[in-house]
Amino acid sequence: MKKTKISCAIVTALALTPAIAQEKAAKAQIETIQVTATKRTESIQDVPVSVSALNGEALEALGVESFNDYVEFLPNVVFQGTGPGQNEIYIRGAATSQSNIAVSSVQALQPSVAFYLDEQPVSMQGRNLDVYAADMERVEVLPGPQGTLFGASSQSGTVRMISKKPDHTGFSAGLDVNIGSTKGGEMSNSVEAYMNFTPTDELALRVVAYNDKQGGWIDNILNKPGEGGYIGSAVVIDRISGGVLSDPQNTPVISPKNDTLVEDDFNDAIYAGVRFGLSYLINEDWSFLLQHTAQSLETEGVFAYDPNLEGESSVNRFVPEDNDDEFGLTTWT
Repeated sequence: MKKTKISCAIVTALALTPAIAQEKAAKAQIETIQVTATKRTESIQDVPVSVSALNGEALEALGVESFNDYVEFLPNVVFQGTGPGQNEIYIRGAATSQSNIAVSSVQALQPSVAFYLDEQPVSMQGRNLDVYAADMERVEVLPGPQGTLFGASSQSGTVRMISKKPDHTGFSAGLDVNIGSTKGGEMSNSVEAYMNFTPTDELALRVVAYNDKQGGWIDNILNKPGEGGYIGSAVVIDRISGGVLSDPQNTPVISPKNDTLVEDDFNDAIYAGVRFGLSYLINEDWSFLLQHTAQSLETEGVFAYDPNLEGESSVNRFVPEDNDDEFGLTTWT
């Protein structure tokens, strides 16, 4: 058989195909994510239950910081509420009816989704502990009933935030600074830093600190007649026909004023906190981990707007509104 350049090229390509396929297969290996969905560290591919996870690299690449951010990227997970620190989590649509929270002493029903920071449950009624996602190892989601492993409030699932622990391999440090803007809103800025120390082979310390100012984007505009108030007389309306039945006293109703509270971009939020971790290797079988997290969240204004008012995102509010949350959490394992 006479060999041509084309036939030689075909034979060469066929001979190289297995080697090329092996090289591509090696490059296409899926990164293994270690999770603790069953209270022990396992590969996410080996866990015998349904579990989703965002690892630290994915959280950083997506710019995930606050509760609203990481819930957005979790499958089958949604939330509903009135702003930072005032939300509730739902998985696969399972929900319980919540009472309106008017004062802090009023308690709603227990949530149907348990929320954990490491091994500590931090679920709350009618709102959430808005833990800032600084120096996190991963976020895990376990859909479906999880009461056997995670107890109360796990009827429809569990969400766990796993923080990075002190590393015994040596010293490390990092700094992350971000500046951003919102169309039609204020500038935002954040700074996060961590330091990891190893005074001895058995002892490791990790310190994390963060501050994030999220600029507002909702305007509290001046109330005008016919918007947010009533002008004229008090009347009695027929609920069926919509007609005026009577105006017994002809009492004038004054439209409320909010000129002293008019402000652009008034819904600010500021997260600030620290986390300390100490890990001690007692022997080959035992270790001790002590962690303390402290955080404050300060918000002003409201985080919903009225599309019927002027502007793209405006409201009429008549009293100063703010929400201050502080928590300190100490755990040992």
